[in-house]
Amino acid sequence: MRRAPRDCPHLRATGRWPQRLGSGTGGDGERYLPCMVRFRLFGIPVGVHATFLFVALLGATAYRGWDIAWWTVAAFVSILLHELGHALSARAFGATGIGITLYGLGGLTSYSHGREMSHGRSFLVSAAGSFTGIVAGGAVWYLASIGTFDGASGPVVVLVNSFVFTALVWGVLNWIPIVPLDGGHMVEHLVSMVNEERAPLIGQIVTWVSVAIMGPLAWVNGYRFAVLILGFFAVMGLRDYRDSAERRRASARTGPGSAQPDETRAASPPDATDDRYTSYRDDQPDFPI
Repeated sequence: MRRAPRDCPHLRATGRWPQRLGSGTGGDGERYLPCMVRFRLFGIPVGVHATFLFVALLGATAYRGWDIAWWTVAAFVSILLHELGHALSARAFGATGIGITLYGLGGLTSYSHGREMSHGRSFLVSAAGSFTGIVAGGAVWYLASIGTFDGASGPVVVLVNSFVFTALVWGVLNWIPIVPLDGGHMVEHLVSMVNEERAPLIGQIVTWVSVAIMGPLAWVNGYRFAVLILGFFAVMGLRDYRDSAERRRASARTGPGSAQPDETRAASPPDATDDRYTSYRDDQPDFPI
């Protein structure tokens, strides 16, 4: 069965995080969610899923009318820049098969490589997304602070303010050490340089310590929706950790030489240590601060 030509290759219709990078036929039986828009940027395929329009609902909490559209445009550009930071840095380190999908909770950058990428390089790829957004958002903020946009029309003001918020503020928040945010992946890569086997567990410990500290602080300061988002991300990271641990236990029971049926191999997500494939997942925290 051939996959529909406008399907997003990185987001499965099951609602689970992507388990492999689709390459064209969809013959593995996996279902893929449709993209509203597909295009290429710097040679990298980009898909925009319909759920990305949830960003507009966030804008509706602060804006009205056409200002919601300008907010959505600014968020689209900033999140795309964020994903390009991951994608271009991965390509600089020799990754291939790179693809970007923008969807409800932000974006996803997937890539493959012929040999294992070092933990140091993986750390840089994880950090590059927020770094790109912080630099771009910081530059626009500086231009605004020196009066570059003084006297600008209403839509321009909304675009500038929204871009600074989604690129700069969200970029900083994405470095919070909570898996699956960039900061959580960065912690795992740093720990992996010393003890690769224990890195996922330590990543989970750091995640829940961060939630225990930041959750109450956000709550008492009135950012209660932010607490829900932090908890949501932490639970998703815990679920992925448990799934990964179960796969490792199953692999240890069967042994490295045991053959699996084709269907099982196709459906099994790659481990972080798989030197043939890396699926990088990135989630922008999409809540107003």
